[in-house]
Amino acid sequence: MCIHDLDGILLSVNPAVSASLGYPPDQGPGQNLRDFLVPAVQHRFDDYLRRIRRNESDTGLMRLQASDGSERIWMYRNTLYRQEGAPDIVLGHALDITERVNIERALRDAKAELRKLNDDLSHRVEERTAELVEANRRLKAEGEERVRVEDELVRRRNLESLGVLAGGIAHDLNNFLTVVKGNAELAKVRPEADPELQGRLDEITAACDRAGFLASQLLTFSKGGSPVRRTVPLARLVLDAVELARAGSAVAINVNVAPDLWFAEIDSAQIQQVLQSVLLNARQAMPRGGIIEVTASNVHIQSTAAGGGRFVRVAIHDYGIGIPADIVPRVFDPYFTTKPGSTGLGLTSAYSIVQKHGGSISVESQPGRGTQVTVDLPACKVSVARQSSVGPSAGGVRWKLLVMDDEEGIRKLLKSVLTGFGHEVSCASDGAEAIALYEAAKASGRGFDAVLLDLTVNGGMGGTDAAARLKEMDAGAKLIVSSGYSDSPVLSEFRKYGFVDILPKPFTPAQIAEVFGRVLTRANKGTTGPDKDLPPGTR
Repeated sequence: MCIHDLDGILLSVNPAVSASLGYPPDQGPGQNLRDFLVPAVQHRFDDYLRRIRRNESDTGLMRLQASDGSERIWMYRNTLYRQEGAPDIVLGHALDITERVNIERALRDAKAELRKLNDDLSHRVEERTAELVEANRRLKAEGEERVRVEDELVRRRNLESLGVLAGGIAHDLNNFLTVVKGNAELAKVRPEADPELQGRLDEITAACDRAGFLASQLLTFSKGGSPVRRTVPLARLVLDAVELARAGSAVAINVNVAPDLWFAEIDSAQIQQVLQSVLLNARQAMPRGGIIEVTASNVHIQSTAAGGGRFVRVAIHDYGIGIPADIVPRVFDPYFTTKPGSTGLGLTSAYSIVQKHGGSISVESQPGRGTQVTVDLPACKVSVARQSSVGPSAGGVRWKLLVMDDEEGIRKLLKSVLTGFGHEVSCASDGAEAIALYEAAKASGRGFDAVLLDLTVNGGMGGTDAAARLKEMDAGAKLIVSSGYSDSPVLSEFRKYGFVDILPKPFTPAQIAEVFGRVLTRANKGTTGPDKDLPPGTR
């Protein structure tokens, strides 16, 4: 308790005040209470005095400075006391609450620190949770990717196994087709064949052509490989593809082929597969029927990935459901498909085939308005001349020829065709027998003018090994390679293996005459290899 006047001068203090602040009891009276306040709040003392005069009382907290310099906090309630004949005084009652305030302050600080710790912990928990969520997402994605890769490996193994099976079936099928179609072609030229028989033979050869296309699809599925190119009229190829696409379909196909459509140096079977894949997709885009427009034209392209120049363009346009814009860039990706049950390999194979031909394939589509696929293939830089032949038109020259094939029916066909043109023909069933016959003929002084070697021989020496041995024996040997594996790298790079020409199976009597005609005509002119200015099939 203390008493001060209206100017703040202390009149009296009790011992509790002196004990709280640490001053002697006689140091307080006569001094102004303002001097005992913490310097930071001394300027507020006048406001306190005014409140006392006005309100005759005042309550609150007062910050005082103890003798040791520490701060003490009092909770006070002071009252103005008036008495007649004496000055007004202020009676002050206070309670030292310094410890309580310090405890509350410490508690507030502790709570603030706790909130900060909680906030930090929450932030760290959120970060860690996010990390765990991301790690879980990555782990799940890795698991899904692992499953996808494992499934893909299984799928590839299955495809490889099917590919081996398909390749073997296609090889045997081509051998059978060679015998069937070759003999049918021979029967068609016999003078005693009546029109009805001619019609039946035409149906047989047409069926063989379609079966040959299926065999080429099996080979492309089994191995892929570089194209075995021939100079062919694309117009016929486009029309044949359209006829196959029309079969059993409710879709109408309108065709517009330029009458002067250029020739192209292509692998007919592979390009046929490209056109069939695109036409099949066009049909499937219109399950309720509609119209497909197919155009084939000559174009000059200034610049492409393969360079500019003359190209033959085949455009296939359907008016079906179309393809969303975000999917168009992915249509050539392996195994990408939006159709249930589809392998997703059709357009991928088409893209690969066209690229290997030095061309380009592109897709333009609008949902609900249809899709156009455009295929550009390099046109031939030369015109196609009349084919040479080993037949009667070859000037009456009698050639000595050797043919090797493990299929007896094919050997008989080759001998029948070539002897029919008046040539001397010897046959061998494998490479070893062919080498023996070639060596014996060379020793007799009348060697073979040309040799046809089958690439693959079951249980015996094939054409590649036989060619290497024959070239060692006679560097000038004229060797032709034949195979039912029409996509074999030996056929696409036959010169690298010592051959001067190729005869893919299935072949016809006309193709037999054509290939021997090319080789023997060059040999008669004294050349040692194919004319580099013209591709095979253009002489």
